[in-house]
Amino acid sequence: MLETILLTSVLTLAEDADASAQQTQRDQRAVAIHRLEQEGIDPTTPRRELHQALVDREVEVRAMRSRLADMEIQLAQLQAQLTEMQTFVLDHDRYGTDFSQYQQVREDARKEVRRREALERQARRELARQQQEEARAKQEAQKQLAAPGKDLQSTLQKMNFGHLGQDVWRSRAAYHYAVVDRPGETITYRPSPFGGKRVVTEHQKELDWSEMTISGSLLNAAKETRNIGIAVAFFDEYGNQVGAETIVVNNARPGVPYPFTQTLEMAANKPFASDTAWVLFADPISTAAGQPPSTPLAPNAP
Repeated sequence: MLETILLTSVLTLAEDADASAQQTQRDQRAVAIHRLEQEGIDPTTPRRELHQALVDREVEVRAMRSRLADMEIQLAQLQAQLTEMQTFVLDHDRYGTDFSQYQQVREDARKEVRRREALERQARRELARQQQEEARAKQEAQKQLAAPGKDLQSTLQKMNFGHLGQDVWRSRAAYHYAVVDRPGETITYRPSPFGGKRVVTEHQKELDWSEMTISGSLLNAAKETRNIGIAVAFFDEYGNQVGAETIVVNNARPGVPYPFTQTLEMAANKPFASDTAWVLFADPISTAAGQPPSTPLAPNAP
């Protein structure tokens, strides 16, 4: 019995809602017919006058849509300002009560994040470019050195090898700095209809200027197989030495570029300004009579 009563009540409410909607539609239709009759438009109105009335209505509708769009833009701006003010109120313990100072702090944080991201992108692009150039130089060196009748020195100069002395040549080098996580805090704000959300990042990636990786190639231009060692020193813009590294290639055969990659510590908080390299030793390998030199070891092998 109770279920029957409940079902009857639900059906009655549904019928009342449907009847109310139909009555509202009839009322709106009656109001529209009355307004059109006041403007002289009825079923007997000629088609030409009806067309002109439709054009006027379309103009009004477009104007109303334009005003509505402007109001929505203004509403969005007001909501963004309200969200920012609400976030400021929540963070007043950290930033104080000066709203202009609070906005400046946020803008400075965004600029710093963009600066670091741009610096990392530039470093990655430069490293990729140097690696591509180095790979092309190595391939070209192998092709040029394998071709008979070529002048070795002019070929090496064309491939951007530099003469260090004692028939030892070094290619252009590529440099890469390590990326580390620095403790810090970056605050971003995501506005929402409920007052915004604060996102805090506690770690940020930065370039570590104190750790650098150098990559390049050494070439023995003498006629005999030799053990080669060179030194490379790095300087800042004031001429102060900020780092140095020793590179050794054992059993270097003539005319073969030997690639090397080494990591060194730098006493600097920014990129070095210049570098210089010189030969430490270039000792021929003595072999037994009638026996060829041993197989070259990997670069920097003891």
